[in-house]
Amino acid sequence: MATTKTSSNLHHLSAATYVIIISLLAVLLWLAFTPHTPRFQLTSLIVTSLATNSAAELTAKMHVNAVLGNPNFALSVCYETLHLALLFDNLTLSATPVQPLPFSTAAQTDTPVRARFSVAHRLFPDGIARGITEHRGDGSVSFGVTVLARFRFTCGALGTRIRTLRLECYPLQVAFPPHNHGTGTLVTPSDCYAV
Repeated sequence: MATTKTSSNLHHLSAATYVIIISLLAVLLWLAFTPHTPRFQLTSLIVTSLATNSAAELTAKMHVNAVLGNPNFALSVCYETLHLALLFDNLTLSATPVQPLPFSTAAQTDTPVRARFSVAHRLFPDGIARGITEHRGDGSVSFGVTVLARFRFTCGALGTRIRTLRLECYPLQVAFPPHNHGTGTLVTPSDCYAV
């Protein structure tokens, strides 16, 4: 009788241990395969050849360097499209697609992104050109960058449906020291936030 009771207790103990192990594995798998949105950090923004005139015409070249972060442990991120736009006072000054498209594996969490785009003698509402000129005269201009991405999570040959992500980086303080011929640089790196 005692042997049967001990055997029954061991059976219940092993069953409980089995359930606990399976539950822990399920939680770990859920954590590993739950998709987390990619992060985007703007590390450098250089504005060169910045010029405005009284006709509200703007000319500038922009150089953007950023890092796309993949916070996922087991999922890679495959980008279908990636566009960057430079804004001033909520108005898009210029936009460009990023080529080649980045790809972030699960093991490689950070992927560099570089984009170059420009505005050449483009007319804007008078307040935009005047605002840029006034702020530049004060030593810095606050720009914004919008990131629009279409991507999918992948794990080996398997992939999720395409997702859309819109991020905004604002304000980006670009300093224009005196006598620098229209060249400004980002004061501090900036994280971008989903909108």
